[in-house]
Amino acid sequence: MIGIGNPGDASALYGGLKPGPDEPHGTYYRGRVIVLMYHEVVPVPQDAGALSTAKFERQLQMMKANNFHWITMDQYRGFILHGDPIPDNAVLLTFDDGYASFYQDAYPILRKYGAPATSFLIVSTVSNPHHPGVPKLTWDQVREMKRNGISFYSHSFDSHLYAPTDAGGKYTIAALSGPIYLPDKGRRETEQEYELRVKTDLKQANAILERELGAPNHVLAFPYGAFSKPLLAICEQLGIDVTLTVKDGLDRRSQSNGFRLNAGGMQNDPDLQLALMKHAQQRLGHAHFDRAPERKRQALWTLAAMGIVAVLWTEAAYKLMRAKRARGTFTQKNGLA
Repeated sequence: MIGIGNPGDASALYGGLKPGPDEPHGTYYRGRVIVLMYHEVVPVPQDAGALSTAKFERQLQMMKANNFHWITMDQYRGFILHGDPIPDNAVLLTFDDGYASFYQDAYPILRKYGAPATSFLIVSTVSNPHHPGVPKLTWDQVREMKRNGISFYSHSFDSHLYAPTDAGGKYTIAALSGPIYLPDKGRRETEQEYELRVKTDLKQANAILERELGAPNHVLAFPYGAFSKPLLAICEQLGIDVTLTVKDGLDRRSQSNGFRLNAGGMQNDPDLQLALMKHAQQRLGHAHFDRAPERKRQALWTLAAMGIVAVLWTEAAYKLMRAKRARGTFTQKNGLA
């Protein structure tokens, strides 16, 4: 499993940054996109992962005053997949989970500033008051917002959860990212069972989104940002050509599995966040997904190959030495020395 993580705390990236004056003509990066990630936006946050409406509006005000340009998901996909042109300082605004507060609190502010945005829906929760957890959107609200510049894509059908991988439940993983424990069978899923479960979930989400919104779904935000090579392969099979994680970074052309910078949370500082966005090329531009497991495998293969070469060399040297000794003995016995 790779790319797993909780939404990053952008404050860890603020070190040494200070708010500066507005730069209405500033250019901070070209040919790249910052994808910002939000969850709840409410007037008075009660959860550490929620952002106040006042801070959210402050963010948008400053982005607009400093020459950042909001793009749509269609523009983002066109850039990622085909290299379509995008404006300098491009920003994609994304919201996870489909909270009812998105319609009530965030959407009016987005409309005020003319900012497009994308919302990732846990599809089984839409218009489902019986689903546990924070109240979610209705399809009527979704369709209204879609008519006014908000796009909607998949955050899975009903796999936004951690599931156990062992009988005792001591170890868990994000449900889409790998095989989970099957209590009725007393074992973990096989790879085939895992792939069938995930395909069924994502297909169902895609089918409902297309039915309700009139367009096929090609984008998935991984719950918790967790993904794996098998999951990426499944997405490709289902026509999901753009995916998003929760790792901080700056996205470039052909990067179909994208980074996202967490812009939400009670600890967010809009002024420092803007300073970070202005220094995105230096602070975020070199991000990559952890390649340590791959490098470890390569190192092990290299060591194994070196070991084999050493054994063969030793064996060859030993045979050569024995051959020399045999020739010397033969020479002595036959008086040829």
